[in-house]
Amino acid sequence: MIKIDLKKYFPQIIIAVITLIILVISIILFNIGNDKHRRMFIFPSADAGKYIVEYRNLAKNPVQGDIQLYVDEILLGSATERTKMLFTPGTVVRSCFLRDSVLYLNLSQTLIDMGEGVIEIKDGFELLEKNIKKNFPKIKKVEFFIEGKSVFEK
Repeated sequence: MIKIDLKKYFPQIIIAVITLIILVISIILFNIGNDKHRRMFIFPSADAGKYIVEYRNLAKNPVQGDIQLYVDEILLGSATERTKMLFTPGTVVRSCFLRDSVLYLNLSQTLIDMGEGVIEIKDGFELLEKNIKKNFPKIKKVEFFIEGKSVFEK
């Protein structure tokens, strides 16, 4: 039988136990204090046919809701210089709600005004829908409205 002299290894045991306790406390505090969601944003590049992907940390439980906060952020545009905007600057969300895996998104009329550095409106809607579906897998379809009027009549 092997005998271990605990007196000889006592300082190392104490250091190991303290390190383990600090690690556990750090992990707990990190999870409690981590109130951010990492979201992906795909923006059209100024170079034709290319895209730029950005990641941003957004609040977990924002007042307006996760989806509307995400749409608000994407409407602001990219932090990178060589990108185009999805819609005209000043476009805002009028209403946004989710029902049965369908997102109903009502945007302001400012969207219609084409401006410098903005992609075609149809492409903007397609890219916005792609962004939303990638970040919120529970959403299967997005219905777009401008000032309450359906964008794509069937």
